[in-house]
Amino acid sequence: MINNRICPKPQQWNKLWEIIQSKTDEKISAPLILAAWWETTDEEKLGRFKYHLDTAEKLSLLNELQIFLQTLNETDWHHKGE
Repeated sequence: MINNRICPKPQQWNKLWEIIQSKTDEKISAPLILAAWWETTDEEKLGRFKYHLDTAEKLSLLNELQIFLQTLNETDWHHKGE
């Protein structure tokens, strides 16, 4: 975990999810945002984020997501314990 990052903050995480979802007909579990953001632990958020990355890998989208993630500022990330 770089700088104790858990996952992107909601707005950015949703954009990442939309990239993945747009490349498949399969229903991909949504990011833990909106009400779920406040009701889930860091571990649950990290687990869902890893699921999104695993799904992106299966769809050969890791390069595209890497480019997207590199555009994020440190303030766009949720960090452990925040």
